[in-house]
Amino acid sequence: MKKALILAAGVGKRLNELTKDTPKCLLSIGKSTILDFSLQALKDNGINEIIFVTGFAHEKLVNHIRCHWSNTFYFQFIFNDKYSTYNNIYSAYLAKEIWDDETILLNSDIIFHPDILSNLVLNTEDKSYLVIDDTKELIEEDMKVQITSSNEIKKISKHIANKGSFGEYIGMMSLKGLERVKFLESLEKNIKSKKFDLYYEDALDNILSKVKVYPCSTLGKLWTEVDTYEDYKHALEIANEIQKVSVK
Repeated sequence: MKKALILAAGVGKRLNELTKDTPKCLLSIGKSTILDFSLQALKDNGINEIIFVTGFAHEKLVNHIRCHWSNTFYFQFIFNDKYSTYNNIYSAYLAKEIWDDETILLNSDIIFHPDILSNLVLNTEDKSYLVIDDTKELIEEDMKVQITSSNEIKKISKHIANKGSFGEYIGMMSLKGLERVKFLESLEKNIKSKKFDLYYEDALDNILSKVKVYPCSTLGKLWTEVDTYEDYKHALEIANEIQKVSVK
């Protein structure tokens, strides 16, 4: 894999004052930020091109990248001017012309152990994968998946019953060939139908019955999505644990 697409347009309203004028991905994690954790993992896995879809506090994000990472990656920025009214399906759609088989998608608001990304990179030779936490206890708002007996993901939704779910999609995926083409077509179809309130996972759910997408495990490694203040506190704890392991 050579390229990463990072969706970073959202406002992060549930974090209140923490994201009043700062993108969620730039919240501090020790001496670093949420985004820096992802970028370091991408660098360590040989990825050299990053595409950002930005929106809220665009200039602050661009300045951070130029100040800290300009000598590490080749960057492209796509500005989503509908960030305050459209859901992330529109951000994914805006990148469709430069999204190829060498692209990994990451949500910008996740902290994860670097081994999770390494496992995805190792498994992306010719198949399409979603990174799934298949060990955690699920809650209703998790983006859950169902799989078949042949280990293919055939449904992704927050509305899947916890009991019938294989695990939680963590916001990291690699789609290749037919799967990528069909997904991009689904994005476009939904946008043309003005379904701006959907998630990109909804566009993916529309095609899963027709393609072959597989789960790539988090291997029980630490990760979290940051949506609330409680999530943020958890992210600080996880980052501390990851750094302890890295030092060893």
